[in-house]
Amino acid sequence: MSSSLIEPGAAVKRVFCTHCAQVMDVAVRAMSVFCPHCNKRLILEDYKINSYYAVREFSTCGDVVVEKKGHVVAPIKAGNLTVKGKVQGHVTARGHVEIKKTGWFKGDLEAPCLVVENGAVLDGFVRIGPASVPA
Repeated sequence: MSSSLIEPGAAVKRVFCTHCAQVMDVAVRAMSVFCPHCNKRLILEDYKINSYYAVREFSTCGDVVVEKKGHVVAPIKAGNLTVKGKVQGHVTARGHVEIKKTGWFKGDLEAPCLVVENGAVLDGFVRIGPASVPA
């Protein structure tokens, strides 16, 4: 799949829309794009969260790391999620979710892969496997 906005020969990466789950190629250096399928804005950046963060929805095609002092209260859609602090909300990840030994998670979780370290807290409904995330 190619886009007219990507220069010929430019480095590209493949991402999935967090809204409609359609695949598209985007420039590696892009920070956000509009999905050509559903016309919604996609954030492509990776995030490290070190403080309290409460929003209506936290959505990125990149990776999210919630550090030890981080606390997120929101639904999260991300490529991968690492929880070292606190997360409360429904999480949908396209890749893996890791809950580290200092991590605390409460809510529903959908991902193809889950790693929970000894000492971590996980409270909620979990759906794991390749069929858990829409294609």
